[in-house]
Amino acid sequence: MKKNILITGSSGFIGSFIVEEAIKRNYTTFAGIRKSSSKEYLTNTNIHFLELNFSNENALDQSLQEFTTQYGKFDYIIHSAGLTKAKNKEDYFSVNYDNTKRFIHALQKNNLVPNKFLYISSLASFGSGLGDLPITQNQPQQPLTAYGDSKRKAEEFLLQTPNFPSVIINPTAVYGPREKDFYLLLKSIEKHFEIYIGSKNQLLSFVHVYDLVDAIFLAMESSIVNERVLVSDGEVYNPKIVNDFIKKIMNRKTISFTIPKYPTRALAIITETIGKLSGSIPILNRERLKEFEAMNWSVDCSPLKNIGYKPTYTLENGLQQTIQWYQENGLLKKNR
Repeated sequence: MKKNILITGSSGFIGSFIVEEAIKRNYTTFAGIRKSSSKEYLTNTNIHFLELNFSNENALDQSLQEFTTQYGKFDYIIHSAGLTKAKNKEDYFSVNYDNTKRFIHALQKNNLVPNKFLYISSLASFGSGLGDLPITQNQPQQPLTAYGDSKRKAEEFLLQTPNFPSVIINPTAVYGPREKDFYLLLKSIEKHFEIYIGSKNQLLSFVHVYDLVDAIFLAMESSIVNERVLVSDGEVYNPKIVNDFIKKIMNRKTISFTIPKYPTRALAIITETIGKLSGSIPILNRERLKEFEAMNWSVDCSPLKNIGYKPTYTLENGLQQTIQWYQENGLLKKNR
């Protein structure tokens, strides 16, 4: 029999690709969405939609009970729903921690504990690496931001919940088609501007969304349980290497400049203030600046090799594929 899988946050960047992969792997696929969620990338006719309101306990119970009546139980759940940008710190904890906790309680209450529950967290829950050492799954967690702390708190709750088989997925910076923040970097270089914040010597890591999704399913279908799994492409970069790849692929010459630490902090305050007045959330704010300023985001994801993880994309060919997608969709100009 086909197994049931629920992917929450299905309308998001990572969630939409998880849904596509679940269908390819012949799971009966349920896309957990909000009433207001976009279905732009959820057009496959094999998708079953399930509206879930994580902030309302009664509504959540009702949705899960209706599912049970019609389909039985979930074999697997991948919880990708979450908040990566917020106007205030409290919102991170309300969505990333409280909603996750409420969801777990609802699954227990309605006898819907799956064979495995995968929580899509972030490397931000660990904070940056110690000195020049790569971040490992055994490193003490010292998140730099409220976002990272809200993810850490949800992770701890999951791992401390008895008789609830879970795996925490901690990806580094994820890029690929449909992603919005990395797209801003591409647009900047398209306009011939190469901007560095603070230092060109950061240790950085990345993972293409296709490789992340592969790692998620490998972890789900493996014997791993009640562990954290760090995911990257296994390499370490610096900002200049990243920009050089992009310039080469886009055939752009740029004006390069570095914004020193203190002017950057002043700029973060300004953009944050403008964002509050306009009701938007800028990519550069005081919280996010803490991550930009950290010098080491390298990752040791070698434990993933034990379950067959082998990244398909290097950063260069991953950027090539990503840029091509943006060009084909009219979001970047095609190379001259």
